[in-house]
Amino acid sequence: MGKTAYTINGSINGRDEKKVRTDDKMATRLDGNDKQQQQEVSAFRRILPQILASTAKNFLLLDLGMAVAFPTIVIPALRGIKNRAPDEFLHFTPQQASWFGSIAYICQPVGSVLSGIILEPLGRKRSMILVNIPHIIGWFMLHFAGSLEEMYTAAILLGLGVGFMEAPIVTYVGEICQPSIRGILTSCAGVAVMLGFFMVYLLGTVTTWRTTAAICGVIPIATMIAICFVPETPMWLLSKNRADDALKSLQWLRGWVSPKAVEQEFQEMKRYSLHSAKCAICEKSGSTTTCQHPPLTEWTKLKELTRKRNLRPFVLVMLFFVFGQLSGLTGMRPYLVQIFQAYGVPLDANWATVSTGLLGLIANIVCMVSIKFVGKRRLAITSMAVTALSCISLSIYAFNTFPPGWTSFDNHPGTSHVTSMGYIPMVLFFLLAFFTSVGVLPVPWILLSEVFPFRNRSLACGITAALHYVMSFVTTKTYFNLESALSLPGVILFYGVMGMVGLAFVYFFLPETEKRTLEDIELYFSDNKRKLTDIYIPQRNRDEEMVAVVSKLAEKAMEKQGIDNAVFTEGDK
Repeated sequence: MGKTAYTINGSINGRDEKKVRTDDKMATRLDGNDKQQQQEVSAFRRILPQILASTAKNFLLLDLGMAVAFPTIVIPALRGIKNRAPDEFLHFTPQQASWFGSIAYICQPVGSVLSGIILEPLGRKRSMILVNIPHIIGWFMLHFAGSLEEMYTAAILLGLGVGFMEAPIVTYVGEICQPSIRGILTSCAGVAVMLGFFMVYLLGTVTTWRTTAAICGVIPIATMIAICFVPETPMWLLSKNRADDALKSLQWLRGWVSPKAVEQEFQEMKRYSLHSAKCAICEKSGSTTTCQHPPLTEWTKLKELTRKRNLRPFVLVMLFFVFGQLSGLTGMRPYLVQIFQAYGVPLDANWATVSTGLLGLIANIVCMVSIKFVGKRRLAITSMAVTALSCISLSIYAFNTFPPGWTSFDNHPGTSHVTSMGYIPMVLFFLLAFFTSVGVLPVPWILLSEVFPFRNRSLACGITAALHYVMSFVTTKTYFNLESALSLPGVILFYGVMGMVGLAFVYFFLPETEKRTLEDIELYFSDNKRKLTDIYIPQRNRDEEMVAVVSKLAEKAMEKQGIDNAVFTEGDK
């Protein structure tokens, strides 16, 4: 409406104007009563179910972290570097080790794309239950593996499972959380992943890798049980025309409240769902009715991804992923034990690796606690800067300490490279591990759950995660070749330079999405006139919406008194 009820009735006689003011007060009082009913539910009670639902989802991420970290304890054991069991009969060459450390990554894109396709018909909850099956099989195959072929097969299953997890995980948490806590709960994902890293590193230090695999196999079983107790997302239920189920889900997620307490949020969700369900033709025409065109096919959905409002967030997140992969730690992770030995750190190489896992866990907790106050953009800029400087410093130290051509894959005789200054690279590696987990790794995953339009969110998340894992495979698989060609200090210097380029990208192009609704973010990326360097996301004017609500209530009250405003309202729409 172009005018409010106050303006419309400003030209009528004073008696009617007085009556309108009285009715406005009554409407405002009614609206105030609704607010009071919502405030009767404590903030803790509103947040608790969202925490519980996110925690159930985080069991998946715990399993994911274990799967990604597992090669780090297997490779040194089967190459005879550390913790080789006396009765172990399997052995890795450097090339076989590089394949085992990376083969899961090349399978993850297949799982990611498939998860984006099946996510819409199955729903977020069912998808999160089914993805545990390949991991249960994979973990127990590793425990009983009798050949390298069986180990590769198990790694492929773990990779497929990790890929299947991505789309349901990132869409689920983005759709169940309120904007004020969405950043915190989304960043909990990083805590769960790093907890998985830490647990595997610790178990691999105190026991054999086979026993570690058996222990890891219990996690997906517990995950399936936990997810059975959380609801499906209201947005997905609305997209399937299950409004009653969506309302019950929202009641559960907002503190097990009555329908009245979530009525306003539910109406906004319905409006957003209706808008998201429109095809491009209805959207361009500005139609206010329900879209009557046939539903989008998978091919049409793929073509829809080429629109600017999908391409802009895709390029943003994908480049962030690329620079995050090239910041150093991802490529080195499967070989951390031998890299620590090559640098001659004063701590046992296994326990140094455990320390990086613990620091990563602490860093993700810091990210979770601070993201609401600091914002994603500042976290990303700070962490990218420190990781780049850490890699450059490590390379400078190595160039001045190591013999020419030194690599971590060669067993050089003697320890002449080891100096009393070994604590310097150890501190730099710890800084690299900490700040990688503060912002470089978690922030793009948080963005992935926010930046895509609802209509294409699941497919876009699946494709983006798939390409991320392709990049992870390339980074991990080529590490051996890069180190052989450039030497250990050379490859770390390369990572440092790429980190500096990533820092410039984040500074100029990354917008701040913290405390913005999913609709605010979607409107920002849908504005084709906006420059790429315009990184401010405006918030919708809630005050104007409240005036509109009060106006409608006032009109209804006036109609009860015999005043018909239909002619005015139709003319001002």
